[in-house]
Amino acid sequence: MERKADDMSSFALDLMPSFVERVNGPEDFEKFKTKAKKFGLPMMLFFSEDRRILNEMKFLSTEFRRRVLIAQIPFSKKENKNIFFEYGVRGQSLLVVPPSFTDGGEQGVPEQPDVVVYDGRWSLHRLQSFFSEHALTSEVKPKPTEKAKQEDKEQAESEKKEKVKTEL
Repeated sequence: MERKADDMSSFALDLMPSFVERVNGPEDFEKFKTKAKKFGLPMMLFFSEDRRILNEMKFLSTEFRRRVLIAQIPFSKKENKNIFFEYGVRGQSLLVVPPSFTDGGEQGVPEQPDVVVYDGRWSLHRLQSFFSEHALTSEVKPKPTEKAKQEDKEQAESEKKEKVKTEL
């Protein structure tokens, strides 16, 4: 690579962090759905014709991290064709599946949530406003483990003991 503006731009864009999860079949899609259900996050499903992640999706995945889960589902994989047909998608598309807070409908049949389709022009500003409209307002924090809780208690107790020692 030479030190030209185009080369440096492509280098920087390739190094941009991405939290977009790639779906490579029904098993990956089920894992993605269980993760979204576990944390109560809305799912942004980005259906694409090729496997390359768009730079806009990389930016939006870091901007809205822990407020929305983004998955890229490429049409080039044969295993993903059923997912395309399930959501009725042809070509490049962006769908939002809001989190369902109910565990299921009657007789154990899961409810089909309403799906919102992005039908605007693909510009960064419009995509960002669409994401902010459908993402959670605050980040979802992982629950602290028992070990972390115990360490916090021990640290608080040691601070109390230190205060007593210094007062004498």
